[in-house]
Amino acid sequence: MKNKGFSLVELIIVIAIMTILAGALAPALIKYINKSRLSVDIDTGSEIARTIMVAVTNDNAFNAAKDHNTPINVNDMDDPDFKKEVFQSLGKSSFKGNSKKDAQGNSLDQNFYYTLDYNRNKVQVYYGGTDADHMVYPTLGSKLNLD
Repeated sequence: MKNKGFSLVELIIVIAIMTILAGALAPALIKYINKSRLSVDIDTGSEIARTIMVAVTNDNAFNAAKDHNTPINVNDMDDPDFKKEVFQSLGKSSFKGNSKKDAQGNSLDQNFYYTLDYNRNKVQVYYGGTDADHMVYPTLGSKLNLD
């Protein structure tokens, strides 16, 4: 008589091997996913900065824009006309990041912040904090550097 199929022992061995492989690959996959999320948030922050600079070139938005020397949440832009110009250009109604940890594994608050000096055309955007380590634009802070 010919046996067709697999024995229970063979199936258990295959499942054990797959479990070991999944356990070994899961941490690398999770790290890759977190790195990808942070990369998207850095790109979003850069896009916010570029959009703010373009919005300031619009006379109505320029007149509505307010200087901010200390970082404020992008979602809390003071003037509704300026906020409308920025948010419509980006096609969003609010901004919240996807990554919960920075490149070193520290927690982030998932908010974007900006400073604006429109007379000097200077914009700075931050993600997850308001210090230089969390800057996205014009330079990348050390806590967000993926290299």
